[in-house]
Amino acid sequence: MGFLTDLKIRTLSPSAKEQMLNDGDGLYLRVRASSKSWLYRYKSGTKQIKIGLGAYPTITLAMARELTREANALRAQGIDPQDARREQQEQAKIAKMNTFELMARAWLESASKDRVWSAGYKSKVTRHLEIHVFPWVGDKAMEAIRPPEIVRCLHRIKDRGNLETAQRVREAVQHVYQYAVDTGVLEPAQNFVNNRTGGLPTPRGRHYAAITDPQLLGQLLRDMRAYSGNFISVAALRLAPLVFQRPGQLRLAHWEDVDLKKGLWRCPPENMKMREWQKRDSRTPAHIVPLSRQARRVLEDLLPITGPSGPVFPNMARRSDKSRYISENTINSALRTLGYDTKEQITGHGFRATARTMIREYLGWEPDVIERHLAHVSKEELGASYDRATFLAQRKVMVQQWADFLDELEAGKMPKLADNVLWLKRA
Repeated sequence: MGFLTDLKIRTLSPSAKEQMLNDGDGLYLRVRASSKSWLYRYKSGTKQIKIGLGAYPTITLAMARELTREANALRAQGIDPQDARREQQEQAKIAKMNTFELMARAWLESASKDRVWSAGYKSKVTRHLEIHVFPWVGDKAMEAIRPPEIVRCLHRIKDRGNLETAQRVREAVQHVYQYAVDTGVLEPAQNFVNNRTGGLPTPRGRHYAAITDPQLLGQLLRDMRAYSGNFISVAALRLAPLVFQRPGQLRLAHWEDVDLKKGLWRCPPENMKMREWQKRDSRTPAHIVPLSRQARRVLEDLLPITGPSGPVFPNMARRSDKSRYISENTINSALRTLGYDTKEQITGHGFRATARTMIREYLGWEPDVIERHLAHVSKEELGASYDRATFLAQRKVMVQQWADFLDELEAGKMPKLADNVLWLKRA
């Protein structure tokens, strides 16, 4: 190093043709018609690498040589100078996002890619933070936030009766703090957020209004038969108690997933209630719903109107809109039109509890088969053999018995409690 001098560089005339002047040890001065700049050149494997060190005279000859010595020292330690520079740039970028809001938004971008979140889920988590956390600590440096400030954010949510939301916000804040540790903004000891922060009690399970009295259910079925809404809403309402799946699954059903000949409806993972990563995991199987004769008739009547492809229950009033399905409130709205209180008497989701209770009590089916049809994950340690059991053959029998049972209730016949349980072999 030392082939160039300041005097030589200052007196260099601009050149229409680019010149590369070697100072040694990989340092070059690049001379162009309107500028002079420093380059550090080296070989990485078979690849020639160039790193810009800055413009002359902002970066003096002495400064350029010092930067070159540092780069060569890194190479002597087996460190690629280009990788080291990228790391420095990343750290500088992280240092600029030291406020809670900037860190949270960086985590949201990273997590949504790593976990393959849906756009809707990312939007939901973002909104929770924007409403419940950013207004109070969003502009504060991560290391300046004290535990009571986070606790107060959580308690504001809890005190409004939204305990489940408070739990979700705490989980998001935990992830933000862990991301800050992972990126080097905080030391591990500075991460004070855990699953006990705020002392939040475990939220009670949500219970949807449901009818489990056979006489009341029979009256509901007769009222549903007399419902005079639009044809698509009528079909969704009549199908709900027959399949007793979640309303979200029903409204998102596609004809491509319905096999009327075999009497099967395939619910893909993305339409099911499960963690986002499970929905995107190719190993997660679809939930198969056997269809009774009565359910198939409802779909066969609907096929000429909304089939043979696309949504089974399209929102006909908004064909040009991205929202191609009936709304989440369609079934509940129909029930309210019929005079039912969807908070106290019955909801679209409540048909699941209705079926779960009455199939057990009046038809005598064992819980495993019922729970599998409901797509409930067992909390018991039943092993992989349970996870693989679909009980499809048994569920075909069960849903047909259930549909026939509903027909009898609608006709005014009162059933007797089951005196035996159908302990059928697993499929």
